[in-house]
Amino acid sequence: MARLSYTIFLAKAPHADFEAYLTENARNSIGTAGHQAIYVDELGENSILHVFRGSSGPPTWMRRLAQRIPELQLVNRQSVAALLFVHVGHYLIVISYSHGWMLLNENMFESDFGLLVAINSLDTEKLKRLERSNLGDALQGVAQSPFQRDFNSFGVDDALDLVKKLSGAAQDDSGLDTVTGARSLKITGEYSLDDVVAMSGDIVELFRSRAYRNTAFSIIDSVRPVTDGPLRNELFAMVVDSIKANEDRFELGLPANTEAEGVSFRFSGPGLRRAYPDLLLRHYVEAMGARIVEITTQTLGDHKIISEFDDDRPSMIWPIKKALLGSVSKDGERYAINDGRWYRIDNTFKTSIENSFSDVVRDWDFPRPEPIRKIYDEAGNGRIEVEADYNARIAEDLGLVLLDRTEIRIPNVVRSGFEPCDLLDVANKRFIHVKKNSRRSNILSHFFKQGSNSAQQFRKVAATWEQLVELVRDAGHEQEATRLEEQENNQGEGWSVEFWVVDAPRSTGEFNIPFFSKISLRDEVSDLRAMQYDVALRFIEIAPDNI
Repeated sequence: MARLSYTIFLAKAPHADFEAYLTENARNSIGTAGHQAIYVDELGENSILHVFRGSSGPPTWMRRLAQRIPELQLVNRQSVAALLFVHVGHYLIVISYSHGWMLLNENMFESDFGLLVAINSLDTEKLKRLERSNLGDALQGVAQSPFQRDFNSFGVDDALDLVKKLSGAAQDDSGLDTVTGARSLKITGEYSLDDVVAMSGDIVELFRSRAYRNTAFSIIDSVRPVTDGPLRNELFAMVVDSIKANEDRFELGLPANTEAEGVSFRFSGPGLRRAYPDLLLRHYVEAMGARIVEITTQTLGDHKIISEFDDDRPSMIWPIKKALLGSVSKDGERYAINDGRWYRIDNTFKTSIENSFSDVVRDWDFPRPEPIRKIYDEAGNGRIEVEADYNARIAEDLGLVLLDRTEIRIPNVVRSGFEPCDLLDVANKRFIHVKKNSRRSNILSHFFKQGSNSAQQFRKVAATWEQLVELVRDAGHEQEATRLEEQENNQGEGWSVEFWVVDAPRSTGEFNIPFFSKISLRDEVSDLRAMQYDVALRFIEIAPDNI
């Protein structure tokens, strides 16, 4: 028998009216000349096949080309898609043909059906393809292999790696052959249509199973994206209620799609025209005044943040909804939002991350740096001091070596340049890294990774310490350079890595960073401590503006 592929969706709940599972456009096509509805005998308890035929004639692009190239021979097309609805027991599956999946109302179907079946049926040693994204660096990637590989060889060992799609050979006892799982499930093998329906009960059980938690796939439970539309809407509604109640569960942050950091911020929507040097939700709430009780999810999408920069680049605009940072609890589950997207966070994992964050936060046990400056014009518009200027100022105030915007290279390694740190405290053996914004997940994650990488290079590569000595000497700190030379045989030993973050405290008086940045911080702290570095995170307080 030939090997065939079937694409399967699982409905959240079975309905007798199969048309309820279709998009509005698909429902409007029912009964037209291009549509067929055929009830199928002896397939499940109740089955119907909907076939949709697109408009015939040449595609639009071909007609346009023919206006310029009269010699082009127009070719008729006929776009056909189908959806087979099969009601079996307490569940309903849909088998999609061609682009039939585009005609389904995604809110009616299990959003991670295919992925969960895949991780419960795939052999972790025989994967062929893996698609993932990483919350820490805002990157997406696809890894595939002409050979079967094990799960860990794809490099998924970080809770911030979100597995989006998996393909490979199924385990022998799963009853399946080749599986691809994402929102839908694609199975390939020597199956007839009746075979697939007969197997559907076992497939649904694989979806409901939690056996994967005893395998390498268990890491996906730490952080899982919420792809279910109705649930996302409920969570955004909870955000609105929280803001109205002034619960201080959420803050505002910069989006992940740019490396630039603004020096001032405005709001478009509340009617407040002045610019602020810091981006805080309380500014938005106060700007809304009594109208805050009228906000909806739509309001948070319509109202915008405008970020202005210290150079000639254009302002950046994005909605309040995309800027939200924070979390809510629903039905015993914890959900966090980052860059406009929701994620379910395992409660045990969350507790572990919060504890590791608390463990690394330190108070000031030596002279506290002066706060970053806010600069105002005659109209009261404020902007924040440029980070490079701030680093230079506190280096002078505290007697530290300024190494911001300097670079060390690993010999014979292409593109190996790295910044050693922003500030160097030779007397107290501290590499200090400074960041003026704590509300941006991917920037902070990158910040922690940079600091960790540079410190580790000093322990691994002797030549990096020699270059550090020269940088310090070139900066005019001869005495400090000499002290560093004395440590060349045990470079980095007894040193600490400190991350200084400029931020306004929350209304409780406490400081915080986005949850996903805490995951990156935990991982980097673990690596640094393994190399005998002490690690500390300190907050430089900046008072929020008054409206």
